[in-house]
Amino acid sequence: MDEKLVKKAEKLRDKLISSAQTIGISILTPASEGQGMPDIGFAPFIRQEGCFYIYSSDLSSHIRSLIDGQPVQFFLIADEGSSQNIWARVRLKFSATVEELSREDAAFDGLLNNIGAKHGPVMDIIRNFTDFHLFKIIPERGNLVTGFAAAFEVEGRDFDITTHLRQG
Repeated sequence: MDEKLVKKAEKLRDKLISSAQTIGISILTPASEGQGMPDIGFAPFIRQEGCFYIYSSDLSSHIRSLIDGQPVQFFLIADEGSSQNIWARVRLKFSATVEELSREDAAFDGLLNNIGAKHGPVMDIIRNFTDFHLFKIIPERGNLVTGFAAAFEVEGRDFDITTHLRQG
């Protein structure tokens, strides 16, 4: 791989991850809610030790699908307004292992505190809502696009670049 291209891609990947406020969720609905139809949603997140954490309500169909264990992919995408070219927005799509953390988990309160510190005082309102669930998202593999002819396969919690994709 072209080392200069990879370094540029790593820089754009890191900027995307650090600047994003929400993570996209692309998931199939449970059979009971539409026979496995595609669904999407978004959730504010924090990232710690290479994992993403979201705290969202099961009133949203994509969260019910996460609870149900449906196949899922996650994505981050650069803001349209700050992108140089709308056709080649920086974006990261990945598969992950998802774990729900119970309210009794030792890390639960600290994670909610960190989510609140990043996303504001609404956490004080929703913290004890029983329809909300805390999920740990552990990245496995995916694709990173940083521009035209700049698409890569990535792996692991740090989205290490493994392959420069050259054909569709």
